[in-house]
Amino acid sequence: MITRRLEQTFPGRCAGSFVALRGVDRAMVIASQALTALIPLLLLVSTLAPADRRDLVAKGLVQRFELTGNAAEAVTEVFARPAGGSSIGVLSVVILVFSAVSLARRLQRLYQDAWRLPPAAGVRGSLMTFVGLAALLLQIALLYLARSALRALPMDWLLSVTVSILTGVLLWICVPWLLLDGRVHWRRLVPSGVLASVCGAAYSVASTVYMPRMMETNSERYGLFGVTLALVGWLLAVALIVVIATVIGAEFDRSQGWLARRVRSWLGTEPDPGRTVSPTKDEAA
Repeated sequence: MITRRLEQTFPGRCAGSFVALRGVDRAMVIASQALTALIPLLLLVSTLAPADRRDLVAKGLVQRFELTGNAAEAVTEVFARPAGGSSIGVLSVVILVFSAVSLARRLQRLYQDAWRLPPAAGVRGSLMTFVGLAALLLQIALLYLARSALRALPMDWLLSVTVSILTGVLLWICVPWLLLDGRVHWRRLVPSGVLASVCGAAYSVASTVYMPRMMETNSERYGLFGVTLALVGWLLAVALIVVIATVIGAEFDRSQGWLARRVRSWLGTEPDPGRTVSPTKDEAA
């Protein structure tokens, strides 16, 4: 009886949806796909960087996670510019394209299942996968550039967190909307976008505390492989945030609780019970 009552509550429904979607498995797959795309991307950037900035990627990671000592040396060695730059660059491009497309499709499937929508049929569905991937890469690049520009300003950490949250909200509304082919109105994606952005920003701050110690320990125990291991753990936590925020956002959209109806009314997505209107594209979906 108690278990049944808990399952009918909003946290219980979210937990049930997370289990039904195999949230942990999906997060692990998304994290592995992200790593498979991230490593070639960083190697490609390192390869194409000017000769006087061959340590661009390594310096960026060292500054991002505030690494020192053995951890900083290990990261520098892992992402050192390779001697055979052109061949590595071509290989990185091939792996990057396939991995990035696979990552976008995994995210697309997550959103479709969470919002209980069938896969988009035809060429348009595949096209929106590429558009969503392009939007994801573009906004991540803009976030990196914005953070780099803010480092020279006073109170840069506060400005960086603020920019991260605002950019994250835009990112986690725009990308799902594109991957879902607009079948869910972007305003219905606001709760999950805000949740993913705020949790992501909080985790970003927390990672600057524990990541240096983790990378230091892993590099001492496992050498260069320890750096990759730490990145896998970091990406897995990010993927879990995305999956959980997506599940909660979709359940919040379906909830008939007072708070959910109030938020939907404020966003303009709550249907008016006093009117009978023909269903829109989003409502029909």
